[in-house]
Amino acid sequence: MAEKKRNSSIELLRVISIFGIIFMHTVAYGGDTLSESNRYLLIVVNCFTNLGVTCFMLISGYFGVTFNLKKLIRLDLMIIFYSWLHLGIRFILAVPIGKRDVLSAVFPILSNQYWYVTAYFVIAFLSQYLNAIPERLSKRAFGRLLLILIGILSVVPTFFYFDLLGSEGKNVIQMILIYLIGRYISLYDQNHYRNAKIMLLFGANVMLTIVLELGMYGLFGYYSLFYRDCSLFTLVSAVCLFTVFRNMRFENRYINRLAGSVLAVYVFSFGFQRLVYQILPLRGYAFSPLLFLWIPVFALCVVAGCIAVDQLRIWMLGGIEERLAERLETVAGRIWGRFGELGKKLAAVMLEFVTKE
Repeated sequence: MAEKKRNSSIELLRVISIFGIIFMHTVAYGGDTLSESNRYLLIVVNCFTNLGVTCFMLISGYFGVTFNLKKLIRLDLMIIFYSWLHLGIRFILAVPIGKRDVLSAVFPILSNQYWYVTAYFVIAFLSQYLNAIPERLSKRAFGRLLLILIGILSVVPTFFYFDLLGSEGKNVIQMILIYLIGRYISLYDQNHYRNAKIMLLFGANVMLTIVLELGMYGLFGYYSLFYRDCSLFTLVSAVCLFTVFRNMRFENRYINRLAGSVLAVYVFSFGFQRLVYQILPLRGYAFSPLLFLWIPVFALCVVAGCIAVDQLRIWMLGGIEERLAERLETVAGRIWGRFGELGKKLAAVMLEFVTKE
């Protein structure tokens, strides 16, 4: 299978997506209680900004993920580094740290501390089998499979409220669906779409999402149903946005370099936000019309600060991480070899036991 060449337009989508995610997370620093006008603005903004993780996984599916143990180890080392740095920030700011926080910093992937990263790791481990699905199925059968999964995981939660997996789409099963949609687009969608028409569809879908959310909030005082990660509207908007950026092609090494740090921004933002909050306490603007003028400033500071820290980490620790990842890959290979053989022997013994008359 030929690998598609990456281009800066899609890398730009990564950067925009991470800014949207941080923007959405930043709203929480405004407090749980907002003025009515700010609450309505929150609903409108979230219909745009909650597309980030879906766009991330569409990109991964489009290019395809392959299992690379060394790469995953390096990624895990980066995540552990930022998890401990976050704990250090909490300690300095006198934020209570529990035993579970320490354990999660040691095992951030297993603890699901960053749910999207955990989902990515699971998909990477399953990539050989997930990538075989479109290779073994016909285009028609693969399309039917996707329609069934979309119906169960997106249509039902959107129009019947109930999320069958109980996590509003923030889980590995939902991300596998998005990954497979990305694979389908990569393998079978060779059409050239007019960006103006796709943007029109994107705008109409987002406006419909906004109208439904505002209507539900006005009638029932509840929101965050139609822009959830498991929502069909979120899926359609993300696919439209991805299509627009896929249609564009340009090269820019600065954008490519920034995009290389988006995962670090996602992980470290939870800690860096605490530092920015010391300078810009958004809670004081909860009932002010200035809240949504300061939130993008706050989010931009977080994204820029995290990228700067990550570039410094790569410069100082990149070589060390590379050598450590190589050694850990060797050790993991030996352990897997020994336990793999042991597992085969135990399986053979058990099979003989249950089948022997």
